[in-house]
This record gives sequence, C-alpha cells and structure tokens, in this order.
Amino acid sequence: MKLNKEDYVIERTTDGGYCAYLSWNMQCMVHGDTPEEALDSLQETINDYIHWMYLVDEFV
Repeated sequence: MKLNKEDYVIERTTDGGYCAYLSWNMQCMVHGDTPEEALDSLQETINDYIHWMYLVDEFV
C-alpha cells in the first residue's frame, strides 16, 4: 500500500527526532531521526501489517 500525503502526519519530537503516524490511526506510530526515515519506517510498518493480515486470513 502506497501512502499518500493525506494518509500520514509527521511531527518533530522533543528529543530532535520525528514521529510519523497514520492520520486515521494514531496507534500506528513510528520514530526516525529524519522525516524521511520516519516515513520510510511507517511505510514498512504498514506493509508488514497488511502482509500479516493476509496471512491470518489465509490461516483462518
């Protein structure tokens, strides 16, 4: 799943890093040293989540 600009929010943290989360689900939050790193990590997390959802669906 390719994330669009309106799908996520990136904010600077107090420690100088960045956090990225889905605009429709703040529980899916990742951190990175740069905005690009945080976004890449969020994209990877979403792809892993979707992959595991399909594996569970096939198992059931």
